Amino acid sequence: MNGNWGKICHVNLLTMEIKDWVIEETIYRNFIGGAGLGAYLFFKLKGYDAEPFSADNPLFFLNGPISGTTLPGASRMEICARSPLTRIWGEASMGGQVSPDLKRTGYDGIVFTGISKRPVYLFLTENHVGLCDASHLWGKNTFETEVLLKQETGEKLAKVISIGPAGENLVKYASIVNDQGSLAGRSGLGAVMGSKRLKAVVIRGKLKYPIADEERFRKIRNDTREILKNDIFSYGLQLLGTGGGLDISAAISDMPVKNWRQASWEEGMRVLSGTNIAKKLPTKRHSCHSCPVACKRIVEIKDGKYKMEKGPGPEYEGLSSLGSLLRIDNVYAVVKANQLCNAYGMDAISTGGVIAYAIEAFKNGYLTEKDTDNLVLDWNQPDQLITLVHKIALREGIGNELAEGCHLMSEKYGGKEFAMHVKGMEIPMHDPRALWSMALSYATSIRGACHNRDTNLGLEMGLETLETIGKSTTKPYTKKGKAEQTIHAQAIATLADSAVICMFAWKGMHSSLDILRDMLNAATGYDYTNKELLHIGNRTWYLKRAIGNLCGATRKDDQLPVRIIEPYLEGRSEGLLKVVNFLIKMDQLLLPKEKSDRLIKYYKKFNEKVILPNSFYTINTLGKFFPSIRLLKRRIRKKNLKALNNEQVDLDFMLKEYYTLRKFNKQGFPEKVILEDLGLGEVSDVLYRHLTYHR
Repeated sequence: MNGNWGKICHVNLLTMEIKDWVIEETIYRNFIGGAGLGAYLFFKLKGYDAEPFSADNPLFFLNGPISGTTLPGASRMEICARSPLTRIWGEASMGGQVSPDLKRTGYDGIVFTGISKRPVYLFLTENHVGLCDASHLWGKNTFETEVLLKQETGEKLAKVISIGPAGENLVKYASIVNDQGSLAGRSGLGAVMGSKRLKAVVIRGKLKYPIADEERFRKIRNDTREILKNDIFSYGLQLLGTGGGLDISAAISDMPVKNWRQASWEEGMRVLSGTNIAKKLPTKRHSCHSCPVACKRIVEIKDGKYKMEKGPGPEYEGLSSLGSLLRIDNVYAVVKANQLCNAYGMDAISTGGVIAYAIEAFKNGYLTEKDTDNLVLDWNQPDQLITLVHKIALREGIGNELAEGCHLMSEKYGGKEFAMHVKGMEIPMHDPRALWSMALSYATSIRGACHNRDTNLGLEMGLETLETIGKSTTKPYTKKGKAEQTIHAQAIATLADSAVICMFAWKGMHSSLDILRDMLNAATGYDYTNKELLHIGNRTWYLKRAIGNLCGATRKDDQLPVRIIEPYLEGRSEGLLKVVNFLIKMDQLLLPKEKSDRLIKYYKKFNEKVILPNSFYTINTLGKFFPSIRLLKRRIRKKNLKALNNEQVDLDFMLKEYYTLRKFNKQGFPEKVILEDLGLGEVSDVLYRHLTYHR
């Protein structure tokens, strides 16, 4: 079967039985692979009826038809199960080096069911698969586990997926780690792995992966590499990593400060920015498999109390959640805390989110020193951050409570207004008050608050368009049309998670559906059209939504904390700094080549003259390098800046429009007609039987 092997490896951890699970080709055609295939198989196994830590909750590791190949951005795999953090559908994407080795074993993925009687790891090659004792590894961190298992198996080039103490201790937001810092970070799937006593998966594959049209495939690979080479967004990632995005996010009040209370924090942003890290810390670029972008950073702190050996540096989300969200401006402490999260196997976003909740709960009397092990919780306490990360991973003292996440903790102690989550998942580091469509993204995401299960973030910032599906992008700071845009954005991102391709690399290709279609057709030999792919994206999205409904999620869960859609409690966003619509001027697909080349020169000069020396910039310095900004300033001045700052995100309006277009009923369930039109008749039958039974 071209593009896929047609089977996954099914491991029953209770019986130790391992067998092939053959997948019909029509299933691949209808759901592609990755998280799409995972959702279909999860539904067939009735995973929605299983408790997250039960034997019957299946845990999937899945490739797509293009993941693991030599296409740029095709380095990722999807991990899926019922989430212990949200109790609904859980999925997370993992980069690094492991996807191609899984591809070369002759399997499209692995599914684990049951619970082992003792800690084990799976060793999988193209001609061997077996479970091995891992009792001696229990308690080791993910970095140690990777080194030890390469030695133990005698495979120096093997790829190791593992959990650390956070997963073993069932921290609700534990992550799964490979390549010493590439994480499947969200949904708490590391805790699912820990509940099954599965310490690690060791993979070494050498088979040639199946491609339908190798000549066409090579041409697409070369063409997309050329696109990324000339793309302004990808250039920024190469230069500064995802941390470079902090500069722009800070400029438009997109980056949360002080648990979403404060509008801006210029002095802190200067310290935490990707440009400052590039100056202060020894860094070098690091890439996932076959990716020319190389957005990762290897950093080292040579001395001091936050000393750390060379290892992966923090991404944008880690810098924000462990830095600005807690109002910590010690970059060394933030980098160290991020490294500890990687080693323990723990989601940095949720870690920062739950600590931010605890600080406010403490300052408002919901928590006392008796609850916090005599810690006086406060903002800008770098040593306290390090202490709390250790306590959470090991579930020691207050860490045992923080390990449950801010939703459950606020249910127990109070202070729900300080718990920034959606459906139990802590909110990622992009502010809906800066990018209005993100409010709808967070409220309706299939896995809880999420910024990358649609393409709204890139659309709002002008980095992506909907032109390849014949749609236009809505204007910033308007509520009209956001629902339709979000529906299209969710379908497109769902396709990316099924294919499977990195959202950053694909963003550098402007999330072009034409490109993804050509990639899939070259790999599989199918004749997908854009229309069919959008249909598949919608089918898969509705399936995941229905799974969430079967797990108990309803319309009442599609809400946001009041704080993040109302005016800031401290300070105000700078009106002139809010709009980043100028970024569309940098879009390589929208401009003639001579203008694109000119903008790249602008950008390089901009980095040389402004960012690197100053580490922070304003609308005025931007205006010197981008003529469109000067026009933007005049446009914004026509509005009353005070009124602009007091505008609120009208989530109710957007949700009403969204529910109508999505054809949801009063409970927030997809109506039967839409499920049947998408070929999900069986899902409709199960969902409405469930609804009738639970009335």
